[in-house]
Amino acid sequence: MRVADFARGRSPLLIISVAIVVLSLVGLWDAFYFTFAYYGRVRKARWVPAILCAREGSNCVTVVQTPYARVFGVPNSLLGIFFYFAVIAWVVLAMWLESGANPARLQLMAVIGGLLMVAAGFAVLLGFYLTYSLIWKLHTHCPLCYTAHMINAVLLALLSIIDWQLVRRISG
Repeated sequence: MRVADFARGRSPLLIISVAIVVLSLVGLWDAFYFTFAYYGRVRKARWVPAILCAREGSNCVTVVQTPYARVFGVPNSLLGIFFYFAVIAWVVLAMWLESGANPARLQLMAVIGGLLMVAAGFAVLLGFYLTYSLIWKLHTHCPLCYTAHMINAVLLALLSIIDWQLVRRISG
Protein backbone atom coordinates (compact mmCIF):
# COMPACT_ATOMS: atom_id res chain seq x y z
CA MET A 1 0.00 0.00 0.00
CA ARG A 2 2.96 2.32 -0.35
CA VAL A 3 2.61 5.45 -2.45
CA ALA A 4 5.40 4.27 -4.77
CA ASP A 5 3.44 1.06 -5.45
CA PHE A 6 0.34 3.10 -6.16
CA ALA A 7 2.25 5.26 -8.63
CA ARG A 8 3.27 2.10 -10.49
CA GLY A 9 -0.30 0.80 -10.41
CA ARG A 10 0.55 -2.14 -8.15
CA SER A 11 -1.65 -1.57 -5.16
CA PRO A 12 -5.42 -1.72 -5.45
CA LEU A 13 -5.44 -1.72 -1.64
CA LEU A 14 -4.16 1.85 -1.67
CA ILE A 15 -7.01 2.83 -3.97
CA ILE A 16 -9.44 1.16 -1.56
CA SER A 17 -7.76 2.90 1.38
CA VAL A 18 -8.06 6.28 -0.31
CA ALA A 19 -11.72 5.54 -1.09
CA ILE A 20 -12.30 4.67 2.58
CA VAL A 21 -10.72 7.94 3.72
CA VAL A 22 -12.71 9.99 1.17
CA LEU A 23 -15.99 8.29 2.11
CA SER A 24 -15.20 8.75 5.80
CA LEU A 25 -14.53 12.45 5.25
CA VAL A 26 -17.89 12.83 3.49
CA GLY A 27 -19.53 10.86 6.31
CA LEU A 28 -17.76 13.07 8.82
CA TRP A 29 -19.08 16.21 7.12
CA ASP A 30 -22.58 14.71 7.12
CA ALA A 31 -22.30 13.74 10.80
CA PHE A 32 -21.06 17.21 11.76
CA TYR A 33 -23.96 18.75 9.84
CA PHE A 34 -26.50 16.63 11.74
CA THR A 35 -24.76 17.26 15.05
CA PHE A 36 -24.93 21.01 14.45
CA ALA A 37 -28.58 20.62 13.38
CA TYR A 38 -29.32 18.63 16.53
CA TYR A 39 -27.91 21.38 18.71
CA GLY A 40 -29.69 24.12 16.72
CA ARG A 41 -26.64 25.55 14.96
CA VAL A 42 -27.67 25.00 11.32
CA ARG A 43 -30.13 27.84 10.86
CA LYS A 44 -27.52 30.32 9.71
CA ALA A 45 -24.87 27.88 8.53
CA ARG A 46 -23.49 29.38 5.35
CA TRP A 47 -21.20 26.37 4.88
CA VAL A 48 -24.20 24.17 4.02
CA PRO A 49 -25.81 24.75 0.60
CA ALA A 50 -29.57 25.37 0.93
CA ILE A 51 -30.26 22.54 -1.49
CA LEU A 52 -28.89 20.14 1.14
CA CYS A 53 -31.61 20.77 3.73
CA ALA A 54 -29.98 23.74 5.44
CA ARG A 55 -33.18 25.70 5.93
CA GLU A 56 -34.93 25.66 9.25
CA GLY A 57 -38.03 23.49 9.03
CA SER A 58 -36.56 21.27 6.31
CA ASN A 59 -36.82 17.50 6.58
CA CYS A 60 -33.17 17.08 7.55
CA VAL A 61 -33.40 19.59 10.37
CA THR A 62 -36.72 18.24 11.70
CA VAL A 63 -35.51 14.62 11.54
CA VAL A 64 -32.95 15.36 14.27
CA GLN A 65 -35.77 16.44 16.57
CA THR A 66 -37.32 12.95 16.59
CA PRO A 67 -36.47 10.12 19.00
CA TYR A 68 -34.90 8.24 16.06
CA ALA A 69 -32.07 10.81 16.00
CA ARG A 70 -30.75 9.51 19.31
CA VAL A 71 -31.27 5.77 19.43
CA PHE A 72 -28.77 5.30 22.29
CA GLY A 73 -29.48 8.52 24.17
CA VAL A 74 -26.86 10.60 22.35
CA PRO A 75 -27.25 11.97 18.84
CA ASN A 76 -26.60 9.25 16.25
CA SER A 77 -24.49 11.76 14.37
CA LEU A 78 -22.17 12.16 17.35
CA LEU A 79 -21.52 8.42 17.28
CA GLY A 80 -20.90 8.79 13.56
CA ILE A 81 -18.24 11.42 14.17
CA PHE A 82 -16.32 9.05 16.45
CA PHE A 83 -16.77 6.17 13.99
CA TYR A 84 -15.52 8.12 10.96
CA PHE A 85 -12.52 9.50 12.86
CA ALA A 86 -11.67 5.96 14.02
CA VAL A 87 -11.89 4.61 10.46
CA ILE A 88 -9.67 7.38 9.09
CA ALA A 89 -7.12 6.86 11.88
CA TRP A 90 -7.11 3.09 11.29
CA VAL A 91 -6.56 3.39 7.54
CA VAL A 92 -3.80 5.97 7.90
CA LEU A 93 -2.10 3.89 10.60
CA ALA A 94 -2.48 0.69 8.56
CA MET A 95 -0.90 2.35 5.52
CA TRP A 96 1.95 3.67 7.65
CA LEU A 97 2.57 0.35 9.46
CA GLU A 98 2.20 -1.75 6.32
CA SER A 99 5.68 -0.85 5.14
CA GLY A 100 7.19 -2.18 8.41
CA ALA A 101 5.31 -5.49 8.09
CA ASN A 102 5.84 -6.44 11.74
CA PRO A 103 3.51 -9.45 12.28
CA ALA A 104 2.42 -8.28 15.75
CA ARG A 105 1.49 -4.86 14.38
CA LEU A 106 -0.37 -6.39 11.46
CA GLN A 107 -2.26 -8.63 13.88
CA LEU A 108 -3.24 -5.64 16.01
CA MET A 109 -4.37 -3.76 12.91
CA ALA A 110 -6.44 -6.78 11.82
CA VAL A 111 -8.13 -6.94 15.24
CA ILE A 112 -8.90 -3.22 15.19
CA GLY A 113 -10.13 -3.59 11.60
CA GLY A 114 -12.41 -6.41 12.74
CA LEU A 115 -13.84 -4.20 15.47
CA LEU A 116 -14.43 -1.41 12.94
CA MET A 117 -16.16 -3.93 10.66
CA VAL A 118 -18.47 -4.89 13.53
CA ALA A 119 -19.18 -1.19 14.17
CA ALA A 120 -19.82 -0.63 10.44
CA GLY A 121 -22.10 -3.68 10.32
CA PHE A 122 -24.02 -2.34 13.28
CA ALA A 123 -24.25 1.07 11.57
CA VAL A 124 -25.64 -0.60 8.44
CA LEU A 125 -28.27 -2.50 10.44
CA LEU A 126 -29.18 0.67 12.31
CA GLY A 127 -29.34 2.44 8.95
CA PHE A 128 -31.95 -0.04 7.72
CA TYR A 129 -34.03 0.64 10.84
CA LEU A 130 -33.65 4.41 10.51
CA THR A 131 -34.51 4.33 6.79
CA TYR A 132 -37.60 2.26 7.58
CA SER A 133 -38.51 4.80 10.29
CA LEU A 134 -38.04 7.74 7.92
CA ILE A 135 -40.22 6.27 5.19
CA TRP A 136 -42.89 4.34 7.08
CA LYS A 137 -43.16 6.03 10.48
CA LEU A 138 -42.18 9.66 9.85
CA HIS A 139 -43.39 9.70 6.23
CA THR A 140 -40.52 11.90 5.13
CA HIS A 141 -37.31 11.76 3.14
CA CYS A 142 -33.87 12.94 4.14
CA PRO A 143 -31.23 12.85 1.37
CA LEU A 144 -28.38 13.40 3.81
CA CYS A 145 -29.63 10.54 6.00
CA TYR A 146 -29.71 8.23 3.00
CA THR A 147 -26.23 9.40 2.05
CA ALA A 148 -24.86 8.50 5.48
CA HIS A 149 -26.49 5.07 5.37
CA MET A 150 -25.05 4.36 1.92
CA ILE A 151 -21.60 5.52 3.01
CA ASN A 152 -21.75 3.12 5.96
CA ALA A 153 -22.73 0.21 3.69
CA VAL A 154 -19.88 0.90 1.26
CA LEU A 155 -17.45 1.38 4.15
CA LEU A 156 -18.45 -2.01 5.54
CA ALA A 157 -17.60 -3.65 2.21
CA LEU A 158 -14.30 -1.79 1.80
CA LEU A 159 -13.22 -2.33 5.41
CA SER A 160 -13.94 -6.04 4.95
CA ILE A 161 -11.64 -6.17 1.92
CA ILE A 162 -8.79 -4.40 3.70
CA ASP A 163 -9.14 -6.45 6.88
CA TRP A 164 -9.37 -9.69 4.91
CA GLN A 165 -6.13 -8.77 3.13
CA LEU A 166 -4.44 -8.08 6.48
CA VAL A 167 -5.58 -11.44 7.85
CA ARG A 168 -4.41 -13.17 4.67
CA ARG A 169 -1.03 -11.51 4.93
CA ILE A 170 -0.66 -12.56 8.58
CA SER A 171 -1.54 -16.19 7.86
CA GLY A 172 1.11 -16.29 5.17
